[in-house]
Amino acid sequence: MSIQEIGEKLEELREELRRINIDIENKTSEANEYASNRDKIHLEMKKFSEELKRLKEESKTYKETLKELRVKLNEKREELEKLREEHREVKEELRKLRNVKDNGEEIENKLQQLDWMLQVNPLPKEEEKKISMLLERLQTELSLVKKKIEYRDRACQLIEQIKTVKEEIGKIKEEVKNIREKIEPLLEKQTKLREKIQELKSKADQWHQKYIEVKNILQQLEAKKILVSSQIIELQNILKKHREVEEAKKFMEIREKLKNEAKAKLISGKKLTFEEFKILLEDGELAGSS
Repeated sequence: MSIQEIGEKLEELREELRRINIDIENKTSEANEYASNRDKIHLEMKKFSEELKRLKEESKTYKETLKELRVKLNEKREELEKLREEHREVKEELRKLRNVKDNGEEIENKLQQLDWMLQVNPLPKEEEKKISMLLERLQTELSLVKKKIEYRDRACQLIEQIKTVKEEIGKIKEEVKNIREKIEPLLEKQTKLREKIQELKSKADQWHQKYIEVKNILQQLEAKKILVSSQIIELQNILKKHREVEEAKKFMEIREKLKNEAKAKLISGKKLTFEEFKILLEDGELAGSS
């Protein structure tokens, strides 16, 4: 390859390198733009993610309270069921005692009279036996009357307790309802935020995909730049050697010409210059002529 061809090839490569550098600059700017768009969306996503996290924490607190209320509600329902069961049992006992009259005071008076009769007046054995049997029967009736009163009082207590527990259950249910009403909009907001974050993520992924594509092109351009740069350096070295050879050839031609002129001057007896004398001396021409 001649020096001219090498020079032309160098110009082509330098022009190609210039175009590559322009392409690298343009693609770098394009990649930076894509990265900037992606990062802006990520910042927006971060803001929404933090809001979503806050809403989750708020919902979690409500859910924990709701869980506690449900436990309490179940306990109260169990308590209510026990009270109702006891009330049914008491009612059943009262039903069995429905024929027992509420004459406890009257029976107690009769018992006192009969007991007084036994203690004060001596009675025939037969009469005493009758009175004893009557006392026993009256005591049994009094016991049933007292039991009926106890059951009735307990029934009234149970009704009040059932009423109280039902009111407590109602309050708990109202609390549950209020918390659910607070949780529902929070869950709706969370759903919308998730959808928004997903939408933004999709856009960010698109920008990132473009960024990756441009970065791949940049890598190819950088590799091509290295290759072209190495070709330029290689041709520059070849060109340098060519020029060194040319310069050496020209130097030898000029030297040979000077030497011939010096030899002619030496033969004709003319005075030599220092350079001419030096050349003849270096080439051993002076020894032959003396």
